[in-house]
Amino acid sequence: MRLGGLLVVLVVSAALSVGCTSVSAWAGTNWVVHPATGSKGEAHALALPAAPAGPAASCNAPATSKTIKVTWSAVTHATTYSVYDSTTSATGTYSLIASGVATTSWTSGTLTSGTRYWFEVVADVGSNWNSVKSAATGSSLINLLPPFCTQP
Repeated sequence: MRLGGLLVVLVVSAALSVGCTSVSAWAGTNWVVHPATGSKGEAHALALPAAPAGPAASCNAPATSKTIKVTWSAVTHATTYSVYDSTTSATGTYSLIASGVATTSWTSGTLTSGTRYWFEVVADVGSNWNSVKSAATGSSLINLLPPFCTQP
């Protein structure tokens, strides 16, 4: 730009600070990359949360109730959890039965007699991040007569 016969050069400088962790510290970690909301295509990568550890299913008042209580260990940064069940096998097809669970335990409603149940849990971090499913719990059998719930 010229100002009264002088050439004026405007230099704009921007500082960028980037935090970095060595790659070896993240070895074996699953990563998901997605465009951040309002980022105009800028992508951010975060490590997926770990699956909840140690899920267990226990008969909830087996003499009087056809319900099962599922418990698991907390996952760092998890905001809620989702619970899935299978009625075919520990490796069978799982269906979402509860979401938005804010604690590390969940109790089913009344379950179907003559049916065996397995459960898996997923940690939810905000609305965009989910862990892989946990290991399956042991089986629980719902009986027609007391005890209404038994576990091998």
